[in-house]
Amino acid sequence: MNDPAAPAAPNRLPVVGHAPAFAREPFAALERWAEHGSVVRLEFPGERFYLVSDPEIVATVFRDGERRFTIADQQRRAFADVEDRAVSTAVGDRWRRLRGALRPAFTREAVERCAEGIVERTIARTETWTDGEEIDLHREMRLLTLEILAETLLDLDLRGDEDAVLAATDALVARSDPRRLGAALPEWMPTPTDRRFRRTVRDLESVVERALETPRGEGENARTVLLEAHEASELTDREVRDNLVALLLAGTDTSALALTYGWYLLSQRPAVRRSLVAAYDDHVGSGRPALGNFDGLEEVEHVVRETLRLYPPTWNTMRQSTESVVLGGHRLPEGAQFMLPQWVFHRDERFWEAPTAFRPARWADESDRPEYAYFPFGGRPRHCVGARFARLELRLALAAMVGRVDLDVSVPEPLSFVPTLSLRPAVELSATVRHR
Repeated sequence: MNDPAAPAAPNRLPVVGHAPAFAREPFAALERWAEHGSVVRLEFPGERFYLVSDPEIVATVFRDGERRFTIADQQRRAFADVEDRAVSTAVGDRWRRLRGALRPAFTREAVERCAEGIVERTIARTETWTDGEEIDLHREMRLLTLEILAETLLDLDLRGDEDAVLAATDALVARSDPRRLGAALPEWMPTPTDRRFRRTVRDLESVVERALETPRGEGENARTVLLEAHEASELTDREVRDNLVALLLAGTDTSALALTYGWYLLSQRPAVRRSLVAAYDDHVGSGRPALGNFDGLEEVEHVVRETLRLYPPTWNTMRQSTESVVLGGHRLPEGAQFMLPQWVFHRDERFWEAPTAFRPARWADESDRPEYAYFPFGGRPRHCVGARFARLELRLALAAMVGRVDLDVSVPEPLSFVPTLSLRPAVELSATVRHR
């Protein structure tokens, strides 16, 4: 007899469950399933998930943090054998120790010291583009955000080794695709995707180890605080390296995707782009964007927020219960895996007028929507450790580009996405460069 408190499993097929619908159109499927209740059950071969669509339940899951909820098995498997010692996937005392060691690098003061470097690296990247050139937009944004992250926040010289970082990130993305062949195989049975991931990450680890041999810079950057924690016997050599690798894997592609989608949306809405350029010319002119002249560039902030709403690079947050819990009136077992999909919340008409429209101006007014109707960087206590840096990076990098170039983005077919760890485009986005 079915448990009357069990969540519904809408449109489930025998044996294969929800897998075919998710494989065909993952994001549309999630939106449809979310309409069936605040918590619904999703069945896949060998695995079960609970899809949450109530922001109050999300608040409960985040608020309880490590007490009743932890990193989900699916996320842990994506990083297995690589980031076991990194803050992104560590749990319990190790997570608290790593988070504490990194905290000085992510204070407001430490992050704001990166501002000038962010602008310098962005301008330098735009100067490598020739007028009329067609660029691979996502790749260029990845190279930009890698340079920014490595040289400002991590204090690592990775010049000449960029492809090693991109290859490892691509391998992680491929490994995290739940639709790939071999995704449901036991962890002890390696697949070609797994082997590629481990190989590229070993290459990246070697790159980071070489970079650590160079003299340190000054300031409270991630490299410095991690090495100081090691010297104080708080971290091992391996933990220092693994956390720098993790920051490279996590921090490069997400910001690059946000800038890629930001330019795509600005190309779709020329009036918004013209308004952004006019605001830049009024408040910055022939100078450079900086913290001191950013007060008049609220429109940049609005474009960034709206881009992260429509196309959140982290489109789904996973958590797992450490004990039996009651959520949304349903009793769920210990070990239950929960999907908290930003994609669904950010496009829910309960919280957003015209939810699929790109309207940066909506951020000019305060709203009484629930806190977790919008959470591009997750939620406390395990919110993205680099959230403050990412927000600053996106604002300054976009402003610096807007002041110097127009990028007209073209897509060969309707924009579609791959449901991996990050919201990767399924089609190539190219852009034609026009220097201002």
